[in-house]
Amino acid sequence: MPAPLFGRGRLFARIVTQVDIRPGVEGDPLTSPGERLKYLGLPPPPSGHHVRVAPGVHWVRLPLPMELDHINVWLLEHEGGFVLVDTGIASSLTREAWERLEREVFAEHPLRLILLTHLHPDHVGLAAWLQARHSVPVWASRQTEALVASLLRPLTEAELAERTGFFVRHGLENATQIEEFLRGGRYRSAVSGMPRIEHWPADGDEVAWGGINWRFLDTPGHASGHLCLHAAAAAVLIAGDQVLPTISPNVSLTGWNADDASYLDSLERLSTLSPETLVLPSHGRPFRGLRERAADLRGHHHGQLARLIEACATPMSAHQCAGILFRRSLRGLHQFLALGEAIAHLEYLVGAGKLKRSTDAQGIIRYARANG
Repeated sequence: MPAPLFGRGRLFARIVTQVDIRPGVEGDPLTSPGERLKYLGLPPPPSGHHVRVAPGVHWVRLPLPMELDHINVWLLEHEGGFVLVDTGIASSLTREAWERLEREVFAEHPLRLILLTHLHPDHVGLAAWLQARHSVPVWASRQTEALVASLLRPLTEAELAERTGFFVRHGLENATQIEEFLRGGRYRSAVSGMPRIEHWPADGDEVAWGGINWRFLDTPGHASGHLCLHAAAAAVLIAGDQVLPTISPNVSLTGWNADDASYLDSLERLSTLSPETLVLPSHGRPFRGLRERAADLRGHHHGQLARLIEACATPMSAHQCAGILFRRSLRGLHQFLALGEAIAHLEYLVGAGKLKRSTDAQGIIRYARANG
């Protein structure tokens, strides 16, 4: 049996070290499937404001200084105040938005708790800052806590050399292009510090906030420890980066931090939820059509796998395969993400018995069809 996509390896999304990360680097752009997705008829709220999208649930949109120019975070009514799901990055614009919300919302309806869906800086960036200002507990999975703590620690030169060498062995000739992302300084600049985690929700745990029962779902693949939050009775899913309406979340493998995450398995699990579920994604607009969107994402990845099997009639490095999958010139961050995603797909195919892995005389890892 093949390894779960993209498991039996190392998950890049666990150690993202840059500010301007997009959740996805697409091969074939994954646009909304027409009428199959039903968007809420609400415009996004301006920065520093909120709008109610479901009973007890409010939408806040915060700015990001990158191509993907926003993140959605969520306020859940609880005990006369709010539980906050995710925080935005540590930037002056995001702080200004929270300061406005503090004056106009939290002054009368206090912040009660912060929940972090996963480790990426646009999700955890202001957790420590908000916790200090409001003296509230922060919840996150144990994996998220451990990963954020590790990313806030500068790498040694030996660790940097090991991480750089992994990409060189996969065919990247000029590793200086990605060194700034591996060092981690850009992650640290986008995170306000390590919050004090006081509770670690696990898969299947339930909590009642504002009279609504929410269940935590462990949905790894894009990031180890990624949590979704599901209210079955209200048919609402806070999806984090697991399911986005117009792009595919990045799913990558690297040579450190072993993990057995499975993005496709997580999609399959979410597909069993009610077709009426309102999906609240971290990027894009709230929508209904979870099963259709999950099917699109699975189809995208299976298409990428088929493309690699065809290409590997001749032995190929992951760096060469990244160019085939994404079919455009990529540099810097996007090259980094694309290479990690190519490795993930190639290693999946090795686990499935479709490809075989070898190392050439120059020490470069190459992949070829298992049947020759």
